[in-house]
Formats: sequence, structure tokens, C-alpha cells
Amino acid sequence: MDPAISRIDSNECPYSLRRVQESDIDLVNGMLWEEYGTSYPYPLRTLTPDGIFVVATHDPTGEVVGFSRAAPLTGHPGVYELGGLIVKRPHRGRDVAKQMTVWRMQEARARGAKVAMSEPVCYRVDCASQLNLLNFGFVLLGIQPAKYPDIQREILQGQPESVLMAASWLVGESGFGTRKIFLPREYRGYPYNFLPREIHSKRFERTVQGTMPVPVHHPGRAGVGSLGAEFIDIPANWPESEGCITEYMHQGYRFSCLLPGFGDLEDGRHFDYVRLYRLPDSVHGFDFRRVHVAPHLHPLKFLIAGEHACRR
Repeated sequence: MDPAISRIDSNECPYSLRRVQESDIDLVNGMLWEEYGTSYPYPLRTLTPDGIFVVATHDPTGEVVGFSRAAPLTGHPGVYELGGLIVKRPHRGRDVAKQMTVWRMQEARARGAKVAMSEPVCYRVDCASQLNLLNFGFVLLGIQPAKYPDIQREILQGQPESVLMAASWLVGESGFGTRKIFLPREYRGYPYNFLPREIHSKRFERTVQGTMPVPVHHPGRAGVGSLGAEFIDIPANWPESEGCITEYMHQGYRFSCLLPGFGDLEDGRHFDYVRLYRLPDSVHGFDFRRVHVAPHLHPLKFLIAGEHACRR
């Protein structure tokens, strides 16, 4: 897909989408800082070749009123992360965000992506970004506590921002196959008790043959004065997976998400990951009352909140 400009066809929505130019960077960062505060630590700095960068403009004025980006997910070939979506408040509710997401998903698919994933935020009581993704066909796969430091400090009071994990499968069927998942005894009921119905709508029967791939580690993100949680993605479809997950649990990691179909073997077969998280020692007084999730993940939220109560 490479139209230089895409218009949103509606008399009520006189907007166009186009690729970001170098001259747009300051305008984009102005929107991000207006929404998230000047301490927002992830502004747009460069237009990397592997990234997808889109702005929305208001046709009558030419004003840049929206921005979104996407990039390959580190450690997971074929998975693109949709991030950085923002629309100026007077222009919301007019399909601008929706059309930017359509653009990003189409281009990710054209680049060979099999999965589009997103991380809707948890600081908003109305869970608007989460519900928007559900309406778009995404599936909520879990909660990532304390991932992003230095965001919305006036609301979170220094607590790193938590986000969900959501995914949409771009090629063929969804990632929910019939692959058997090997979990420690403590976690064997999690897909059924705490995660959406789509995850356990099929019987886990098929064993994945071959050597188990190595886990993928995501270090904690460093903010100005704090550190976010770190995450580890462990291949879940091998008998050795159970012992590997147990070992990380002994190191203080806890369940965060299930990532169906996020992995590919050399022969093209898919496999699944279990994502675990661990809070840094510097995070004290983490308050799960500041984490708001859609009803689909209420059971998992209460489970994680209980773990934090025991941790204190």
C-alpha cells in the first residue's frame, strides 16, 4: 500500500491521511506533550525506515490533527506494534483514529506482518482505547503492569503506567490454534479462568515438535527518575516450557499475557508465548486501583492485584 494521501470520505469528516514528513515532527510532539504532559518520555525523534508513520490533516485548514505510528516488535519477526496514536480533542469521534489504524494495519500486512498488536492504556477510567480496539476486532490477551514510567504523573503519582496487550491476526486464521500449552500447575487454569473466550475456544491437543526456541527478554524501560517493569516471553508449546516458566517464577516473575501465534519456527509453523513480568525493586506502593481494564479482563486484574497485596 502506498497512496501518498488517503482521504476520509464524508462531508462531516474533511480529513486526509498522509505519511509523516520531517517538518511534522515538532507538530507531532506538541500533540503528544499536550495530551501526556511535557515529561512524556517517548516523543517522535526520527523516521526510521522500518517504521510506519501517519498524520491526519484537517482539509479546510491544513492543520495536523492526528498522528499514529507502528514498528516491528523487538524479538518477534512478523509482529508489528501499533503505538503512539493521538487525535486532537476537537477532532475526535470522526473516524480519524479508525482510519489511521486501518492504514497502519494494511501497510503492516503489505510488509509481511502476520500480527498487529497494541497496548491500550489503563489510566483512563472509561477504558476508551481498550473498547475501541475490541470494536476493531482485537482480542485482549493480558495486562502489563507498570510498563511505562513517567507518563501521566498527575494521575498516577509516579507509578509507572500499566497497559494491556491486544492483538489482531492479519494473515489467515487467528493465532488461537490447537497447540498444546505447557504451564506450571499454578497457571494451568489461567487461560480458562482469566483470559478471553477466544483463547480456549479450541482444544489444546497438538504438540509442537522440534527444539524449544529461547525466551525473549524485554528490559525495563528507563524514565527520568524511575524504571518500568521487565518482561520475558517464554515459548509455551514444549514440555520444557513448564520448567522454564517455573524457574522464572522463582526469580520473582509473574503471569502477564498469553501471546498466541507470536512465534514462528524455521519451517513456518506458529507457536505461542507466555509473557511474564517482574517489577523493579524501586517500585514501591504500586496501587492497582489506578489500573482500569475492560470487563473482559476484570478476573485477571483482581488476580494480579491480589499478588501485589501479598507482595507488600
